[in-house]
Amino acid sequence: MEAAARRRQHPGAAGGPGAQPGASFLQARYIPFFLILFMYFSGCFTASKAESLMPQSALLLVVPSGLYYWYLVTEGQIFILFIFTFFAMLALVLHQKRKRLFLDSNGLFLFSSFALTLLLVALWVAWLWNDPVLRKKYPGVIYVPEPWAFYTLHVSSHH
Repeated sequence: MEAAARRRQHPGAAGGPGAQPGASFLQARYIPFFLILFMYFSGCFTASKAESLMPQSALLLVVPSGLYYWYLVTEGQIFILFIFTFFAMLALVLHQKRKRLFLDSNGLFLFSSFALTLLLVALWVAWLWNDPVLRKKYPGVIYVPEPWAFYTLHVSSHH
């Protein structure tokens, strides 16, 4: 009886028919996406500092792009994959800086979007840090609650 109650709380957690894929499988689905983003990013360097400026119109798009990645990271529960990619990008920027290579506008856009995403995820986690229900649902060292879980718990229950 207790196992049935646990399955109702966390669909697919116990396996069996109708089980949802585990978190490691869901993260594995995004590996090619982040690998391709990193490969693209590695080609976004230029020797000219003048070409290392982002147009004003691109600055307006950094916010929606950062929000999109924030949703992808939080709802997809892929924070570890995201942070690994972000630090790999940061390491590449520092390595290329020693070679006197600078990010071009596309690289600046992608790096700025990822930096904004990291900030948004940090704010999201800080805001929901003391939520007892979400803390129970997302146990462990890395706590990144899903927006949909927050919505169903706090927003839709009030309507």
